[in-house]
Amino acid sequence: MANGFPCPNQSCKHLFRIEEMQGAQSITCPSCKKSFALRKPNKSTPAIPPKTPVANPAKNQNKIEEDQGLVFESKSEIKTNISTTKKTLPKKNKNSGLSLSQVFLLGIGMFFISVSFAAFYIIGLPLLNKEIRNDTVQKTEVSPELIDSDFFTFKPLNSYTKDQKLAQTLQTKFAYTGKEKDLWLLYYKDFKTKNPTGTEMHQEMISRLKLFLSKSLEWEESAEGVEIGKVPFRKFVIEGTKEDSSAWVGDCYSANINGVFFLILCLAPIDSRDLVQESWMNFNQGLAIKSNAKVDWKPTPRKTRLVTVEKLKMSFAAPESIWLPQDIKDYDTNPESVFIGKNASDSGDFLNQKAKLQVFALPNPIKDEKAWDMVEEKLFELLKEEKTADTKIEKYIDTKQKFAELGNKSITAKAENFTIKVDDQIQKLIFWGRYSTKNGSLFFVCEIPFKTKDYWLEELNDILQSLAMTE
Repeated sequence: MANGFPCPNQSCKHLFRIEEMQGAQSITCPSCKKSFALRKPNKSTPAIPPKTPVANPAKNQNKIEEDQGLVFESKSEIKTNISTTKKTLPKKNKNSGLSLSQVFLLGIGMFFISVSFAAFYIIGLPLLNKEIRNDTVQKTEVSPELIDSDFFTFKPLNSYTKDQKLAQTLQTKFAYTGKEKDLWLLYYKDFKTKNPTGTEMHQEMISRLKLFLSKSLEWEESAEGVEIGKVPFRKFVIEGTKEDSSAWVGDCYSANINGVFFLILCLAPIDSRDLVQESWMNFNQGLAIKSNAKVDWKPTPRKTRLVTVEKLKMSFAAPESIWLPQDIKDYDTNPESVFIGKNASDSGDFLNQKAKLQVFALPNPIKDEKAWDMVEEKLFELLKEEKTADTKIEKYIDTKQKFAELGNKSITAKAENFTIKVDDQIQKLIFWGRYSTKNGSLFFVCEIPFKTKDYWLEELNDILQSLAMTE
């Protein structure tokens, strides 16, 4: 047995004596001149029994030797030992499929998930949408916008939502939608230096209504108007259907203030009409018209055609845009003049919207007044209506339409309205007016579609107001 430690250098054969290594921290081999550190072994590591020294150690011999509580560490050839032991992972058991209990539990879970989703869709989602709508309404109610125009001011109703897309579709300035799906729309137009004609105002209203009620449309002017914004408005009752065949009803209001035309459209599904009347009234009350917006404003007169009756020394003027002259040779009742009146609704859903005006002249004073008091008989003669048991001409009292007195005091006027009925159904309204002077009498007989009587009587009144003496 060797009595020393071999040099850690494998190529060196020197043996160190134990005495010269005691208490030393490092030692230098006198043969190979290499230095080696000495340390005590790790206490946690169990003691390794001393190895038998060999003259020629194997090449794979560990460079660390331990004996007598001393260990060599080569400062130049220390190698790090890395464990290359691979951990063996536990093998997973192959699953041959779901058990019956697992399938049952999975089915129950899917059932409860489906029921929960259906409950949310049926109950929760509508409540959520309602809450969102309520929140939107509350925000609107907090600070509704104030509209201030050159011609009016108005504050929208709190519970209505502004609908810019609808305003563009119906070509209005403002549009609002209510909780009952009802609509409130406002349109206005400045005609600058002229007053809009009845035809123009009528066309403005009907054209917009047809954009919404495109399948059918009916309207009728109410006998009583209404005051909105301290200004009198004409009122029209509306009925019609949309393209999807849904029935709608409503009210329309129109007015002309110093050349500015105002139109209010109030529409609702037929089942909601009674529910929205109060809301519409409140909305209208929020509108204030600036009547003095155009100071010292004067309209430009409409272009008219002057008609002179030489035998009576009388004349009158008919607006060219409304009344078109006809050839009197086509009439065997010997009229002085004949005009056909055409309005904007001729292209609408109603037939017979034209009016026909015939003017007759009697150059001498009437000798038999009683005969002319029997107007009904004269109308049968002048209108070429066949008098039968089913055809009647009756006097019609219109409490709304009042013809203004003529400016010329030398002309005596007597005007009345009649209706032609067939099978007790009113077919048309007949205006009968006699305007007399010392030279004779001028008779105006105008056949008017009953549905548009208010419009045509207004236009006819403009002609009557233009009556004058030429001498």
